[in-house]
Amino acid sequence: MAQAINAKAQQKRGGTRRAGSRRAEDFVAKSERHDIDAAAQTRAMDTTARAIARAEGIVFTIYTLRGTEQQKELVRYAAKREKKSMQQIYEEIFDILEERYGAEVPLDF
Repeated sequence: MAQAINAKAQQKRGGTRRAGSRRAEDFVAKSERHDIDAAAQTRAMDTTARAIARAEGIVFTIYTLRGTEQQKELVRYAAKREKKSMQQIYEEIFDILEERYGAEVPLDF
């Protein structure tokens, strides 16, 4: 029903607005397409470059880390010794994961 109403309205306007909108959408879609193989591009990068590229973007909570009180004290001590925040100590997990598995998980190019 709504499509029929929209079609009648477009006919009254001459239909040019819809066609122009479609052409613009097609142009944007074509300009955003690329033939880069993200997996191959990711494998070609070294670990440091992958880690930097993966760290860019919007930051949000990934997971709430669970641990014992003793583990929390260990992280707190490590942070104090290395003059870092506890968050920075936890972020080192990503360096380890990048080194072990980063080449297998494609970045979005």
